[in-house]
Amino acid sequence: MSTTPTWNDPNDCPFCGSELRNPGAGFIDHIHDNPDCEDGFETWRSNVNDDICAGWSG
Repeated sequence: MSTTPTWNDPNDCPFCGSELRNPGAGFIDHIHDNPDCEDGFETWRSNVNDDICAGWSG
């Protein structure tokens, strides 16, 4: 698993590079099934939230 997310292709997980079923719900299913990717996403989301004044609901 990469420590730096790679957001080049929405059809691939940016944390491990695995091909996703689809870039929307497939990504959510993937991170729920892969704890390392979920941890990476939560860290990424926390960092983004800290960068946005009013926070981010996504």
